[in-house]
Amino acid sequence: RGAVRANDIFVVRYDAEAGQPNLRVHTDSSHLSFNILLNDEFEGGGTRFHHRIDKSHIDIHPEVGETLLSHAMIFHEGLPTTKGTRYILVGFDSIDEKDPLTGESTNLSIFSSWLNFSWMQIRFHEGFEDGNKNRRKRNRAMAESAEVDGIGHWKDNRYATSLFRDLDNAMTWLCDKFAPFRTAQLVKTNDFDAYINVMDKAMEERTQKEQELGIRRSRASGYSSWFKGQNINLD
Repeated sequence: RGAVRANDIFVVRYDAEAGQPNLRVHTDSSHLSFNILLNDEFEGGGTRFHHRIDKSHIDIHPEVGETLLSHAMIFHEGLPTTKGTRYILVGFDSIDEKDPLTGESTNLSIFSSWLNFSWMQIRFHEGFEDGNKNRRKRNRAMAESAEVDGIGHWKDNRYATSLFRDLDNAMTWLCDKFAPFRTAQLVKTNDFDAYINVMDKAMEERTQKEQELGIRRSRASGYSSWFKGQNINLD
Protein backbone atom coordinates (compact mmCIF):
# COMPACT_ATOMS: atom_id res chain seq x y z
CA ARG A 1 0.00 0.00 0.00
CA GLY A 2 2.80 2.41 0.81
CA ALA A 3 4.13 2.04 -2.74
CA VAL A 4 1.14 3.88 -4.21
CA ARG A 5 1.69 7.57 -5.02
CA ALA A 6 -0.85 9.92 -6.57
CA ASN A 7 0.73 11.72 -9.53
CA ASP A 8 -2.29 13.72 -10.54
CA ILE A 9 -6.00 13.95 -9.68
CA PHE A 10 -8.40 16.16 -11.60
CA VAL A 11 -11.97 16.51 -12.88
CA VAL A 12 -12.80 15.92 -16.55
CA ARG A 13 -15.90 17.34 -18.21
CA TYR A 14 -17.41 15.84 -21.37
CA ASP A 15 -20.12 18.02 -22.95
CA ALA A 16 -22.35 16.98 -25.84
CA GLU A 17 -23.35 20.51 -26.81
CA ALA A 18 -20.30 22.67 -26.17
CA GLY A 19 -16.73 21.63 -25.54
CA GLN A 20 -15.26 18.14 -25.69
CA PRO A 21 -17.70 15.19 -25.96
CA ASN A 22 -15.08 12.39 -26.01
CA LEU A 23 -11.38 11.51 -25.79
CA ARG A 24 -9.53 9.57 -28.49
CA VAL A 25 -7.59 6.33 -27.92
CA HIS A 26 -4.56 6.81 -25.65
CA THR A 27 -2.53 5.46 -22.74
CA ASP A 28 -1.81 7.27 -19.46
CA SER A 29 1.52 8.33 -17.95
CA SER A 30 1.37 6.26 -14.76
CA HIS A 31 1.21 2.69 -13.47
CA LEU A 32 -2.48 2.77 -12.56
CA SER A 33 -5.35 4.96 -13.69
CA PHE A 34 -8.75 5.39 -12.14
CA ASN A 35 -11.87 7.38 -12.82
CA ILE A 36 -15.02 7.89 -10.77
CA LEU A 37 -18.33 8.84 -12.36
CA LEU A 38 -19.67 11.94 -10.58
CA ASN A 39 -23.10 12.44 -12.15
CA ASP A 40 -25.78 10.81 -14.32
CA GLU A 41 -27.39 13.79 -16.12
CA PHE A 42 -26.18 12.70 -19.54
CA GLU A 43 -26.53 10.09 -22.28
CA GLY A 44 -23.76 8.09 -23.93
CA GLY A 45 -20.27 8.19 -22.48
CA GLY A 46 -18.32 5.40 -20.83
CA THR A 47 -14.82 4.01 -21.35
CA ARG A 48 -13.73 1.65 -24.12
CA PHE A 49 -10.67 -0.58 -23.61
CA HIS A 50 -8.88 -1.92 -26.70
CA HIS A 51 -6.95 -5.17 -27.16
CA ARG A 52 -3.82 -4.42 -29.21
CA ILE A 53 -3.46 -7.95 -30.61
CA ASP A 54 -6.95 -9.12 -31.63
CA LYS A 55 -8.34 -5.58 -32.06
CA SER A 56 -11.41 -6.35 -29.93
CA HIS A 57 -12.71 -3.99 -27.26
CA ILE A 58 -14.73 -3.86 -24.04
CA ASP A 59 -17.05 -0.98 -23.11
CA ILE A 60 -17.56 -0.07 -19.44
CA HIS A 61 -20.44 2.11 -18.19
CA PRO A 62 -20.04 2.61 -14.43
CA GLU A 63 -22.76 3.77 -12.05
CA VAL A 64 -22.42 7.07 -10.18
CA GLY A 65 -19.79 6.70 -7.48
CA GLU A 66 -18.20 3.57 -8.93
CA THR A 67 -14.43 3.58 -9.46
CA LEU A 68 -12.97 2.21 -12.68
CA LEU A 69 -9.37 1.09 -12.03
CA SER A 70 -7.05 -0.11 -14.79
CA HIS A 71 -3.44 -0.56 -15.88
CA ALA A 72 -2.42 2.75 -17.42
CA MET A 73 -0.81 1.27 -20.54
CA ILE A 74 -4.00 -0.36 -21.84
CA PHE A 75 -5.31 1.46 -24.91
CA HIS A 76 -8.56 3.18 -23.92
CA GLU A 77 -10.80 6.05 -24.92
CA GLY A 78 -13.63 8.16 -23.54
CA LEU A 79 -16.76 7.36 -25.56
CA PRO A 80 -18.84 10.30 -26.87
CA THR A 81 -21.34 11.93 -24.56
CA THR A 82 -24.38 12.36 -26.82
CA LYS A 83 -26.59 14.44 -24.51
CA GLY A 84 -25.93 16.55 -21.42
CA THR A 85 -22.66 16.84 -19.50
CA ARG A 86 -20.66 14.00 -17.98
CA TYR A 87 -18.19 14.57 -15.11
CA ILE A 88 -15.55 12.11 -13.93
CA LEU A 89 -12.80 12.35 -11.33
CA VAL A 90 -9.57 11.03 -12.88
CA GLY A 91 -6.40 9.96 -11.10
CA PHE A 92 -2.96 8.72 -12.14
CA ASP A 93 -1.01 6.63 -9.60
CA SER A 94 2.59 5.42 -9.56
CA ILE A 95 3.94 2.32 -7.80
CA ASP A 96 7.29 3.36 -6.29
CA GLU A 97 10.23 1.43 -4.90
CA LYS A 98 11.37 4.65 -3.24
CA ASP A 99 9.66 7.96 -2.66
CA PRO A 100 11.02 10.25 -5.42
CA LEU A 101 11.02 13.26 -3.08
CA THR A 102 12.38 11.81 0.16
CA GLY A 103 14.20 8.66 -1.00
CA GLU A 104 12.24 6.69 1.60
CA SER A 105 11.78 2.99 0.81
CA THR A 106 8.19 1.88 0.26
CA ASN A 107 8.97 -1.80 0.98
CA LEU A 108 7.62 -2.75 -2.43
CA SER A 109 7.89 -6.51 -2.90
CA ILE A 110 10.14 -7.85 -5.66
CA PHE A 111 7.11 -9.84 -6.85
CA SER A 112 5.23 -6.59 -7.39
CA SER A 113 8.16 -4.89 -9.14
CA TRP A 114 11.01 -6.57 -11.03
CA LEU A 115 9.17 -9.89 -11.21
CA ASN A 116 6.00 -8.21 -12.44
CA PHE A 117 5.78 -7.70 -16.22
CA SER A 118 3.23 -4.88 -15.95
CA TRP A 119 5.43 -2.92 -13.52
CA MET A 120 8.55 -3.51 -15.64
CA GLN A 121 6.70 -2.37 -18.75
CA ILE A 122 6.13 1.05 -17.13
CA ARG A 123 9.73 1.33 -15.91
CA PHE A 124 11.18 0.62 -19.36
CA HIS A 125 8.67 3.02 -20.93
CA GLU A 126 9.74 5.72 -18.46
CA GLY A 127 13.41 4.98 -19.24
CA PHE A 128 12.75 5.44 -22.95
CA GLU A 129 10.77 8.68 -22.46
CA ASP A 130 13.26 10.17 -19.96
CA GLY A 131 16.23 9.25 -22.13
CA ASN A 132 14.70 10.94 -25.18
CA LYS A 133 13.84 14.05 -23.18
CA ASN A 134 17.32 14.37 -21.69
CA ARG A 135 19.03 13.78 -25.04
CA ARG A 136 16.96 16.56 -26.62
CA LYS A 137 17.88 18.79 -23.69
CA ARG A 138 21.56 17.96 -24.13
CA ASN A 139 21.44 18.58 -27.87
CA ARG A 140 19.86 22.01 -27.35
CA ALA A 141 22.52 22.86 -24.79
CA MET A 142 25.29 21.83 -27.17
CA ALA A 143 23.75 23.90 -29.97
CA GLU A 144 23.67 26.90 -27.66
CA SER A 145 27.17 26.17 -26.27
CA ALA A 146 25.67 26.09 -22.79
CA GLU A 147 26.17 23.78 -19.83
CA VAL A 148 23.11 22.00 -18.46
CA ASP A 149 23.05 20.18 -15.13
CA GLY A 150 21.54 16.74 -14.78
CA ILE A 151 22.36 15.37 -18.23
CA GLY A 152 25.02 12.97 -19.48
CA HIS A 153 23.83 9.94 -17.44
CA TRP A 154 24.40 6.55 -19.06
CA LYS A 155 20.62 6.07 -19.35
CA ASP A 156 20.48 9.07 -21.70
CA ASN A 157 22.83 7.43 -24.18
CA ARG A 158 21.07 6.72 -27.47
CA TYR A 159 21.95 3.03 -27.25
CA ALA A 160 20.48 2.77 -23.76
CA THR A 161 17.40 4.70 -24.90
CA SER A 162 16.97 2.30 -27.82
CA LEU A 163 17.32 -0.64 -25.44
CA PHE A 164 14.62 0.80 -23.17
CA ARG A 165 12.38 1.24 -26.23
CA ASP A 166 12.87 -2.37 -27.29
CA LEU A 167 12.28 -3.67 -23.76
CA ASP A 168 9.16 -1.50 -23.49
CA ASN A 169 7.82 -2.96 -26.75
CA ALA A 170 8.69 -6.50 -25.67
CA MET A 171 7.00 -6.14 -22.28
CA THR A 172 3.94 -4.57 -23.90
CA TRP A 173 3.63 -7.54 -26.27
CA LEU A 174 4.13 -10.08 -23.47
CA CYS A 175 1.49 -8.42 -21.30
CA ASP A 176 -0.99 -8.17 -24.19
CA LYS A 177 -0.36 -11.77 -25.27
CA PHE A 178 -0.17 -13.68 -22.00
CA ALA A 179 -2.03 -11.41 -19.56
CA PRO A 180 -4.91 -9.85 -21.54
CA PHE A 181 -7.10 -7.54 -19.52
CA ARG A 182 -10.55 -8.50 -18.30
CA THR A 183 -13.21 -6.80 -16.23
CA ALA A 184 -14.30 -7.64 -12.70
CA GLN A 185 -16.56 -5.81 -10.25
CA LEU A 186 -14.75 -5.95 -6.91
CA VAL A 187 -17.52 -4.33 -4.86
CA LYS A 188 -21.19 -4.71 -5.79
CA THR A 189 -23.21 -1.51 -6.02
CA ASN A 190 -25.48 -2.48 -3.11
CA ASP A 191 -22.45 -3.14 -0.92
CA PHE A 192 -20.82 0.30 -1.27
CA ASP A 193 -21.82 1.60 2.17
CA ALA A 194 -20.95 -1.64 3.94
CA TYR A 195 -17.56 -1.73 2.20
CA ILE A 196 -16.72 1.85 3.22
CA ASN A 197 -17.82 1.16 6.81
CA VAL A 198 -15.58 -1.91 7.03
CA MET A 199 -12.64 0.05 5.62
CA ASP A 200 -13.21 2.93 8.06
CA LYS A 201 -13.37 0.55 11.01
CA ALA A 202 -10.19 -1.22 9.93
CA MET A 203 -8.42 2.15 9.62
CA GLU A 204 -9.54 3.21 13.10
CA GLU A 205 -8.26 -0.05 14.58
CA ARG A 206 -4.97 0.28 12.73
CA THR A 207 -4.49 3.89 13.85
CA GLN A 208 -5.14 2.94 17.47
CA LYS A 209 -2.69 0.02 17.29
CA GLU A 210 0.04 2.16 15.70
CA GLN A 211 -0.39 4.85 18.34
CA GLU A 212 0.01 2.23 21.05
CA LEU A 213 3.20 0.93 19.40
CA GLY A 214 4.56 4.38 18.53
CA ILE A 215 4.63 3.68 14.77
CA ARG A 216 4.98 6.79 12.61
CA ARG A 217 2.82 7.08 9.52
CA SER A 218 5.08 6.73 6.48
CA ARG A 219 5.27 4.98 3.15
CA ALA A 220 7.52 2.34 4.70
CA SER A 221 4.78 1.51 7.22
CA GLY A 222 2.20 1.15 4.47
CA TYR A 223 0.68 4.59 3.89
CA SER A 224 0.13 5.71 0.31
CA SER A 225 1.32 9.14 -0.83
CA TRP A 226 -1.71 11.34 -1.62
CA PHE A 227 -2.21 15.04 -2.00
CA LYS A 228 -2.57 16.77 1.37
CA GLY A 229 -4.96 19.64 1.98
CA GLN A 230 -6.29 19.80 -1.56
CA ASN A 231 -9.97 20.40 -2.25
CA ILE A 232 -11.90 20.08 -5.51
CA ASN A 233 -14.91 22.33 -6.00
CA LEU A 234 -17.43 20.66 -8.31
CA ASP A 235 -19.99 23.51 -8.34
